[in-house]
Amino acid sequence: MSESHQLADLLQELKERSGRSYTALASRTGLSRSSVHRYCQGLTVPASFGMVERIARVCGAGQEELDRLYTAWTRAEAQAREAESEAAADPEATDPEATDPEATDPATEPSAAQDGTRDPTQDAPRRTTQDATHDDAQEAARDDARGSREAPQHSHRTTWFARTSPRQRLRTLLIAVIVAASVVSAVTVDRWSDPGGTGSGGKASGGAADRPSGQQIDGPYWALAPKPLDREFFGITMNTDTGLMPGFSVSGVRLWESETRWAQIEPEQGKFDWEILERSVKGAERKRLPILFVFGGTPGWAAPGGPKTPYPDDSRAAPPDDLADWDRFVEAVATRYRSRIGAYELWDSVGATSHYDGNMSTLAEMVRRAARIIKRADPDAKVACPSFGKLWEPEGRALFKKFVRTGAYEFCDAAALKLHPRRADGPPEEIIELAAQAEDIFRESNEGQRVRVWNTGPGAEIDDGARLSDRRANDYAVRFYLVGLYIRKSNVDRMYFYAWGGRNIPLVVQLVGGRPTEAGRRIGRLHGWLADKRITSCGKGSGVGLPDGVFECVFRRGQDREPDAVGPWLAVRWTQHGRASSRLSKGAYLLRRMDGSSERVRAGKRVEYGETPVLVEYRA
Repeated sequence: MSESHQLADLLQELKERSGRSYTALASRTGLSRSSVHRYCQGLTVPASFGMVERIARVCGAGQEELDRLYTAWTRAEAQAREAESEAAADPEATDPEATDPEATDPATEPSAAQDGTRDPTQDAPRRTTQDATHDDAQEAARDDARGSREAPQHSHRTTWFARTSPRQRLRTLLIAVIVAASVVSAVTVDRWSDPGGTGSGGKASGGAADRPSGQQIDGPYWALAPKPLDREFFGITMNTDTGLMPGFSVSGVRLWESETRWAQIEPEQGKFDWEILERSVKGAERKRLPILFVFGGTPGWAAPGGPKTPYPDDSRAAPPDDLADWDRFVEAVATRYRSRIGAYELWDSVGATSHYDGNMSTLAEMVRRAARIIKRADPDAKVACPSFGKLWEPEGRALFKKFVRTGAYEFCDAAALKLHPRRADGPPEEIIELAAQAEDIFRESNEGQRVRVWNTGPGAEIDDGARLSDRRANDYAVRFYLVGLYIRKSNVDRMYFYAWGGRNIPLVVQLVGGRPTEAGRRIGRLHGWLADKRITSCGKGSGVGLPDGVFECVFRRGQDREPDAVGPWLAVRWTQHGRASSRLSKGAYLLRRMDGSSERVRAGKRVEYGETPVLVEYRA
């Protein structure tokens, strides 16, 4: 894929995400509709980054996306400039022998732009709909005159070949033979013994960078001795008070949007209503699902002057005025559910004042007290420090850093964090960047202490108005968990999808009392694929012998504990955006798809990877 098409892919992805048409983008950027169309299709390269930035900002791009666009534009512009220089230096371009009267016939030759270059849209594949009006075409020519470059083209029409001289035809055929031989050579010498593919057919775009530019190093993002997944890795947050559980396979439930807040369990001081929590715990026990219980929602009687939460139960976002009330409630829950609830999260959505409106020192003291009480009542129970959100925002990260510096994490078995895409309908792969930022904060502010991370999904700021198409919902649901595997490097070992039972969320997996959606069924299928496997590495692109943009996580079967153990293994592969293909390496015998279908394969077969993950199984 050319550099111009990498830039185009990024622009097209932003356009699709914004939901705006080419006409709408044109009216908001001051560019012509056809210019915006050509930039998004990779037919021309904008003369200045300002044009790219205008389109991106109208589409709602953030600073990181603008940085990626600038890098892509710089490369595309350099490639276009190099192509122009080569054309100017090519003696064949002015060879009298190449002149053909038919080629310069005004009746058959496309019109030239004002700068004297041919309109690149003339070489583009024909489309079934008209790309621009006559007025747009005139304005596009004016844009070209202001400096848009023609994107380097890697294919030409048959009519061009027909009207060239015999000498040019021979030269073109020789180049084609050399290129074809190079491709065959590249495929032949690829690493057949590696857990990856051989050869490359295209390039998928998107995805977080694994490391800054500089020294080029081949290898996975991370690799360790084969290790089982945390038995509760495939978790999900419950949005129901019914006690019903998911109708597809998961490995743990998180009780938060389940009408089990402190204000609901202890509506009056010292008087407990266990009905809903008991129903939820029994429902999970029937399905043999481990439980993560979330504390939060201070009763009005415990913090009468505190701001109210968004919930209709008179709960408050403030900590209790008297922490002894907190102690008694934590002890009551941990004692009653000893050996029945396996883990406790000590608050939800810190960073959103609608959920926690106190200072970090008070929260840290609540953590210290609760951790001691829980461990005393149930020594086997795990304790997760409060779930921090708004980590995409500087103020959210600053608050998180302040809490880390309190030293509260030494009392917790895990850190609960809200790791999610920038937007509610964004691709899960954006989580990779956020996890790395959280890891950096721990490293800088926690004296290097490594803390296990449980991802509790989006925070209180989730955009309930965002909606995903069926295709994206199906893909994003499973990729949420796959990204969780990819970021094990950042110490993430549990993923809690948000949420089961809800309707007003971007991605619905099952309504209460309804059947699982296809997205829910695919989560269950992925869990079935990987539940008893041992993960050993994750990587992307050329680092693992695959086309650029293709993600991969590798697993071993059985009890193999060595990274290079000889035995059956499997790999899950996918892209964030676009498609790419490669040939399967030695030992491949089965390809599984997320729709439940499968296909017998063998080494050398070319397989196409896309935004829907696939599983490839290998023999020893």
